[in-house]
Amino acid sequence: MSKILSIIIPTYNAEKFLNKGLSSFLICRNTDETTAYHNYVSAKDDRFEEIDVDMNMLDKLEIIVVNDGTPDNSVSVAQRFVNWYPGTFKIINKENGGHGSAINIGVEHVSGKYFKVVDADDWADTLALKHLINSLEHTEADAIIQSFRYYDISKNEYRPADIKVPDFNREYGLNDVLNMWDDVYDGLSFHGVLYNTAFYKSLNYSLAEHVFYEDQEYATVPFSFAETIRFVEEELYVYRVGDVNQSVSAASQVKRLPDLDKVIFKVLEAEKSFDKMPAGGKEHFIRKTSGIITSYYQIALIKNTDRKNGRSIVEAFNSRLAKESALMYDTVQRKYKVFMIFNKFHMSNKFYENQFSKILEILKKTGSVEKLYRK
Repeated sequence: MSKILSIIIPTYNAEKFLNKGLSSFLICRNTDETTAYHNYVSAKDDRFEEIDVDMNMLDKLEIIVVNDGTPDNSVSVAQRFVNWYPGTFKIINKENGGHGSAINIGVEHVSGKYFKVVDADDWADTLALKHLINSLEHTEADAIIQSFRYYDISKNEYRPADIKVPDFNREYGLNDVLNMWDDVYDGLSFHGVLYNTAFYKSLNYSLAEHVFYEDQEYATVPFSFAETIRFVEEELYVYRVGDVNQSVSAASQVKRLPDLDKVIFKVLEAEKSFDKMPAGGKEHFIRKTSGIITSYYQIALIKNTDRKNGRSIVEAFNSRLAKESALMYDTVQRKYKVFMIFNKFHMSNKFYENQFSKILEILKKTGSVEKLYRK
């Protein structure tokens, strides 16, 4: 049977998380929260014979664990799933090259009609997965945006991503996405996007390697070439947040700012292909890339406690940006000036994210937010 969906799982030092993620892909004849927990415990205890899997569904699913040179026992965890379900689970071993490298290798091996990347410390909603596979059999869209939810481990709380479209049963184009921007923005991310395998491979695109933040590139550049897009309301991806050791923590982001610098300038290379993008592609690219650069400013000027150092970093970044992309330099200058004011007044990142974001929401409703950031 042909595979409908391939899941790529880049894996490095994920031993304590991987069982939960892999067990979430075991679709059973009766799939619900109780069954999912039973599968997790049974797999953890190596009691796979007690899991009542739906082999018809597993035959449509491919799970590719890309071992990115991990030094822990992640491969041993994955191998137990391969032993029981060799037609669904596979392991690809490679030397360490980073998250982007693992995705690039995974894409080379996918056989599914669509593919999605799921981090090794996250998991899927099994029932949503079952419904997704059934729906993917009846679409040819270049990209799928599916709702997801955050799981904050520090609060033991779930929060859904905010995605709203007028009709989940029709295809959209990038101009439609632009018109629905605020309603779908959460989904235009690493955690929300799936790609049609044939479409993605036709781009002959490779992500940056040996760096963090390539997830921004993954959700921006290929998507800017998508002619047809579908949205799925049911939440599939469960994104674990709230861990101080994660790459999304403020300290980690400051430390890895040079990686974001490299990713931004790699993303900017796509400007050379504006003429190959469909209607709305260029504007989508500009908006998403502007957001990435805004994140760079926030990390350097607000999250970085050394404010003087942050200003020095951004000055060098802006100098290069002006030389390599006059378009994006002009686009983000208003935002840069706003962040410089925040930096000099020592606005904390906590205030920015908790209070200033509320102000932005009010400005959005009044149509004034563009005045704040306009060039």
